[in-house]
Amino acid sequence: MREAEFTQPRPWEDMAPRVGMDTHPIWCNEIGQAQAMHLPSQINSAQPYPLKGLIGFGLNHRMWPGSDVMGDALQKLDFLVDVDLFMTPTAKMCDLVLPACTSFERSEFKMYAERFGIFTEPVIEPLGQSKSDTDIVFELAKRLAPDDDLLSTDYETCIDWMLEPQGIRVRDLRGHQSGCFLENVKAPPYQKYRKNGFPTPSGKMEFTSSRLLAEGYDALPVYTEPKYSPVSTPELAEKYPLVLNTGSRLPMYVHSRTFRLPWIKKLRPESMVDMNPIDGEERGVSNGDTVTVSTSKGSITLIANFTKIVPPGVISIYHNLPGAEVNSIIESDYRDPISGFPGFKSLLCQVVKQMESSN
Repeated sequence: MREAEFTQPRPWEDMAPRVGMDTHPIWCNEIGQAQAMHLPSQINSAQPYPLKGLIGFGLNHRMWPGSDVMGDALQKLDFLVDVDLFMTPTAKMCDLVLPACTSFERSEFKMYAERFGIFTEPVIEPLGQSKSDTDIVFELAKRLAPDDDLLSTDYETCIDWMLEPQGIRVRDLRGHQSGCFLENVKAPPYQKYRKNGFPTPSGKMEFTSSRLLAEGYDALPVYTEPKYSPVSTPELAEKYPLVLNTGSRLPMYVHSRTFRLPWIKKLRPESMVDMNPIDGEERGVSNGDTVTVSTSKGSITLIANFTKIVPPGVISIYHNLPGAEVNSIIESDYRDPISGFPGFKSLLCQVVKQMESSN
């Protein structure tokens, strides 16, 4: 397949540095992506170059640590576009919102290592003015790169171009609603390291990471205390003695995409903080009380939900809760120095019962 040639026609060194390349070079080099968590920092600092506009697909500023910082940064851009199914809080910030169609209204190609392929067919036409993400990308490409013969076509033509070395086309998959095995397609090479080596600087299997060592980190995995913890910052833990865990899954939700559905919301109608009864008792908190959860950055108000699933000394808050956005009380730069990912699982906080008003 020619997927790599399609997704990256030019080498990285011929392009501007990716967002986060200056602060998280290991991530950017190893994964071959930008580090989006650095986006608000680059917008605000304009370093190593200014960002003036952004097009997002399903953009959700609440996913960032310091979500308020990310929201403020987005509004500093000269032009902001979001492609989405719904008018989300982030979409409301935008200069332009392009309506995306659902998976019922578009085709999608998938190929698996077992030589199994599927090209789904839409069951209805796109509603209103909505378009698929790929149609929107190709419409933009025709305007931004009018001389590119491939990008001036469409999704199916480009899939055919990527599959051409395998001798198959999208039309070979049509009529197979559940997909099919492609007998003539070559399977991925087995033990390819025997010929090509490993994707390491030495080309060998490395028990110690030469890349980490070159950047000044330990070459072997070692445990390092989080930036904020009872061990690394005992003075801060005196005021904020509980460990805050965020982003844990609840079985009736799919990330933050379904808890606004009325019938699912009834399963947990309030924004809650899960905490061990021992921690509640120490703070004079009863199950169902209104409490304030605070960090050194800020505070939010939730309902206490006692559960022994959460160990003593730890509280857990589901992310993206309306009116109680936990990411807003996490510092925007509270990120792992190597990967750049946020410390969503290791922050210090305190829980205090809200006193009832005497009025």
